[in-house]
Amino acid sequence: MCGVFGFTGHPEAKQILPTILASLQHRGHDSCGVAGFVAQDPSCIDTLKEMGRASRTMNPQKLEKFMGSSFIAHTRYSTRNSSTSVREVHPHWAQSMQGRMVIVTNGDLLNVEELLEYLKHRKVKVYTKNDAEILAALINVQIRLRGLSMGNAISEVMGLAQGGYAGVVMTEDDPNIYAFRDPWGIRPLHFAEFAVGGQLCRAVSSETCTFDLIQRYDVVKYPDGKGYTSREVGPGEILCFSEQGVPTSSFLQTRVPGRIGCVFEAIYFSRPDSLQRGESFQALRERMGRELFLEAPVEADLVTAVPKGGIPAAIGFAKASGLPYNVAILEEPSTGGLRSFTTNPQDRMALAKMKYSILRDMVEGQRVVVVDDSIVRGTTAKLLVKSLYENGAKEVHLRIPCPPYNWPCHYGIETKDPKTLISHGKTNDEICAALGADSLYYLGIEGLYRAIRQERGLFCDECLSGRTPFSVEV
Repeated sequence: MCGVFGFTGHPEAKQILPTILASLQHRGHDSCGVAGFVAQDPSCIDTLKEMGRASRTMNPQKLEKFMGSSFIAHTRYSTRNSSTSVREVHPHWAQSMQGRMVIVTNGDLLNVEELLEYLKHRKVKVYTKNDAEILAALINVQIRLRGLSMGNAISEVMGLAQGGYAGVVMTEDDPNIYAFRDPWGIRPLHFAEFAVGGQLCRAVSSETCTFDLIQRYDVVKYPDGKGYTSREVGPGEILCFSEQGVPTSSFLQTRVPGRIGCVFEAIYFSRPDSLQRGESFQALRERMGRELFLEAPVEADLVTAVPKGGIPAAIGFAKASGLPYNVAILEEPSTGGLRSFTTNPQDRMALAKMKYSILRDMVEGQRVVVVDDSIVRGTTAKLLVKSLYENGAKEVHLRIPCPPYNWPCHYGIETKDPKTLISHGKTNDEICAALGADSLYYLGIEGLYRAIRQERGLFCDECLSGRTPFSVEV
């Protein structure tokens, strides 16, 4: 669930980049990185990598060595490898006769060992099992040993690489930026164009919230008030663009037609102000809350949310129920908005304990409905239920606007061990007892898809249903 970004053509690129990285750090706060051309040698690409959150580690001063308006950037959420190793931080690169190629990716590959064997057979060494490094090496093999163009090389690699991923590539010998999305469309990627002065700025991003940030910087507004036009990069699409000319794209022919992504993006991952098919995730999540009330009404005195993820659905639940929505759970500002879900296991419990506080005068003697976006491991929910009772709540009713997270995800989320999932193999009553609540209800799968107004077959929902979009063993 990393954040990837690439853009070209904006004269204030270096000044904007730290803000853009900060806007994507909810997708990964283990590390962040940037690649671009350097001022000392304009033909040379270099990288800047930092451990920790982008909002604390990236600033315009650190980007002074770069020049020009073409950059790629990344925020990392570790799903397979150690988050403490600088070697794992994106961007990754490969060296060829034509110069350096750099890459950032989001997602996970399923057939890593097979791909490593492919590289070993061709005497290509990689130093980690990081997906981006493997993809960089594979692309370089197609260019160096087979003489393919960048676009054709990426297409060949997408035919080899199984999994859910999206990536952005730039090279020293090519003015274009290349963006690609896995043939199933599991990991998100969006493309936008801006008019900046007399030239075009183009960008790709995991989420559209970054485009809203860019449009604040001297872009020409369209009649609808927006400063850009945007679209999704399609499943299996390879998009080639620069600040000049018309973007070109090609499609991997084995893509699954129509699939548009991971359903957990709508439930949890994406920022509420990002868009899916023209509609904000805030609106989708409020509808989830309304569907949740229709399925599971409850006698209570108030509705509250686990901030920030539970707020939209709690608003929807409160509107539908007629119950007051009160702020009864506060997020500790010192945690900086860190998500316990994406925090490494060693720090997860400590963060959950310090992240929230309860307003006693809001809950004392009250029957409280608590809405969170999801329950995956149960760490936060168990602590909050206990704390609500300690602060005088009469009853605590958990309402979750998605089905139980029963199954591992192998496509870019660190939930590969089912034993860590609180709902795996348990009944609803058993989960409720483990969390200590008076009642627990999850929104059903049909209600979820009614809320997001999409056909179920268009999404990967393996974590909720156990249905895999792939025909390979994992």
